[in-house]
Amino acid sequence: MVETDTEAREAPERTCAGCRERDAAHALLRFAAHGEPVRLVPDPRRRLPGRGVSVHPRRACLARAVKGGGFARSLRAKVVVDLDELAGLVLSQYEARIEGLLLAALRKRAVALGGDAARAALREGAVATLLLARDGAGRRDELVGLAAERGVPVVEHGTKSKLGRLVGRDELGVLAILDERIASELAAVASRAADLSEAE
Repeated sequence: MVETDTEAREAPERTCAGCRERDAAHALLRFAAHGEPVRLVPDPRRRLPGRGVSVHPRRACLARAVKGGGFARSLRAKVVVDLDELAGLVLSQYEARIEGLLLAALRKRAVALGGDAARAALREGAVATLLLARDGAGRRDELVGLAAERGVPVVEHGTKSKLGRLVGRDELGVLAILDERIASELAAVASRAADLSEAE
């Protein structure tokens, strides 16, 4: 569906406390502000009550908001915040969301586990996203090439042992997500996690 000019204008916008650019609210990460002095709690799903402040989910913007005083300026209050601690909190929430999405795909039986199953699903055109463990090896390049031919996004996340634990195996290096909605959200969250993990 194509977004109309009216719908685009009505989408809520926020200003990033780091780079100071305006953007759609959904493109920014919200932090809920609590207490005096103010402490920040990551609110990626934008559901926590109280005052909030938003920042692009990028390491550079988060650093500017912390070190450059963007959080304090936006909230007009003294803010107690540590960049690495705050980034760690956000990353742990992203990790939990990715695991939740993987478990949802497993419950729906919308996954192909392992290299052979993922390859077969890719050839059938049934894959919405290909997920690879960061420490995976084997026929990784072949699967990435096949995904590229089919226009399937590839996401790197976790380790073989971590992915294996989620599915009841010792290790798992690759899995294919077959559900479009789950795959789309997983790719978005994984992309934000990667952007936040990048060095300044």
